[in-house]
Amino acid sequence: MYKHILVTLDGSEASEAALVEAQRLAEGLGVKVTLFRVAEVPASSGESPEPIRGAGQFAPGTVTKPREQRVFEDRGQAIDRVKDEVQTYLSEKAAPLREGGIDVDTEVALGDPVEEVLRMAGARGADLIVMATHGRTGLVQAIFGSVAARVVGSGVRPVLLVRPARLQ
Repeated sequence: MYKHILVTLDGSEASEAALVEAQRLAEGLGVKVTLFRVAEVPASSGESPEPIRGAGQFAPGTVTKPREQRVFEDRGQAIDRVKDEVQTYLSEKAAPLREGGIDVDTEVALGDPVEEVLRMAGARGADLIVMATHGRTGLVQAIFGSVAARVVGSGVRPVLLVRPARLQ
């Protein structure tokens, strides 16, 4: 049977349908489960910490207000923040599986979802990828494509596609 299942999540309720199936497959069988989410690469906030002043000073007689506290985040800090947020999400989703006695770990990546899912499946030696479909059809799928369809089409690992309850 399976020894290692990679479960992909994207933060949506629909994607979490994959958790139920992964739990059914792993419960009591000693199967390792990795919960995995790919996030977009964030940009820095780029805000200037100082207000812009003409000729270096405010006009005479101007009433000034205390400066608002501004947040400046460089790209590295933005990446760390996003990774922390996603890791917190994955840890929350892993807790019920762990309580059920399943060996679960979590992984976060940034970048293209299809490339990262395939990379992680290979790196972890997953023998099954479990993911939910979002039920997109027609023009939306033609324009945006489907991560699930592209992972299945890669043929690198068996994939179990789960249909969320809202689509049934």
